[in-house]
Amino acid sequence: MIRSIILENFMAHERTELELGPGITALTGANNTGKSAVVEALRCVTTNPSFSHCIRHGAREARVTVVLGDGAKVVWIRKKRSAGYEITLPGRNEPEEPFWKLQGKVPDEVRALLRLDLVDLETGDPVDVHLGNQREPVFLLNRPESNIAAFFAASTESAHLLAMQNALKARTTEAKRSERELETRRERIEARLNVLAPMPDIALRMDEVSRLETSAKELQAAMPVLEGRCSTLRQLAAGLDALRRSATLLNTLEPVPEPSPINRLRTLLADMGRTATRLAAAGRTGGALALLAAPPMVENTGRLAEICDRLQATSRALRKAEVRSRAVSGLAAPPQAIETKQLSELMDEMIAARYRIGRVARREDVLRSLAEPPRVEADARLAELVADLRGLSVRKLALESELAGLETRLQEVRETLAEALAGIGGCPLCGARVDADSFLDRRHAHEC
Repeated sequence: MIRSIILENFMAHERTELELGPGITALTGANNTGKSAVVEALRCVTTNPSFSHCIRHGAREARVTVVLGDGAKVVWIRKKRSAGYEITLPGRNEPEEPFWKLQGKVPDEVRALLRLDLVDLETGDPVDVHLGNQREPVFLLNRPESNIAAFFAASTESAHLLAMQNALKARTTEAKRSERELETRRERIEARLNVLAPMPDIALRMDEVSRLETSAKELQAAMPVLEGRCSTLRQLAAGLDALRRSATLLNTLEPVPEPSPINRLRTLLADMGRTATRLAAAGRTGGALALLAAPPMVENTGRLAEICDRLQATSRALRKAEVRSRAVSGLAAPPQAIETKQLSELMDEMIAARYRIGRVARREDVLRSLAEPPRVEADARLAELVADLRGLSVRKLALESELAGLETRLQEVRETLAEALAGIGGCPLCGARVDADSFLDRRHAHEC
């Protein structure tokens, strides 16, 4: 089978490549566009004529390349004074030795590859059963009856023609059967399309549902704004009530008593801070000493141990004396011991008063940062907003009820559509798989 034909500088073709598919290949186009030249090029490859008028004007040679189905390649080369062939066998990149000086003959190797030979008749007039001219009928219809009889006398060619006739009958029968199947399928498709006739009404209802859904979403978007304003009003009212209660409590408090001197208390706190610092240093020292290895064993250390004990005791006594000296050096003479219960109660009251003073100061700071509370009076705008809010709430409930009904209707339509599509099995036009959800959400688009 011929897979492609390449014409180079052949008649009107500078370079033309034709890819042939299985079955029949038809060439169409206006007059004088080179259709007949393609047939003439195949005839030149199979017969190797002696004329050179096929060479395109201005070119040195013409080439016709025939690529076969198995990959073999036959090239007919026509120069002004001679013609030759090049053959490239399957699986090879370089051609074989070229054929020249053929004197109008076709090499046997080329004939074996192409298998487009003329059929020799007993009458001596060969018949071309592969290629025909544009203005002549099929090969035997314009020949004498003797040529027709001679052709059918060749058993090989007659068997070939009978096989072709049987193949044509089989293809005709298959085509008629396919036509009947297509007609039956067309009738089924029309019946299925009749089932989809209510689809425009469903689409209109879907548009109405979409509009209602949009309106509901707008109302839902407006609800948080109104709820936020109401929440702000409630928070302001709660804050005003809290401020009023705080003012009432502050008015019931007694005056703060005068504070007593606390110099001695400050001194005690400073001593306690220094003591804590030393204790921390001692703790760090003890932690560092704990990491040290045990001292080596010594002998006859009794006397040394006694001296060390006395030194340590003396050092401790000195440190205590130094601490006491520093603590006592800044103190005045101790006062006369009196009953301290009243003083303790007074100190507790002072501490409680200090905390109350701090709370009062913080409240005063907060009160100073607040603006003057608005006057509580009847607000017509607020009443209108509340009335609008109630109306919107009622409308929202009505729309939600209507939306629930539409969703129920949509579910019924979806189930009905699903049953219809399940019965159809796919799109009757393009054959694609279609389900109810994808059809309702995105429709079904295809190119017909």
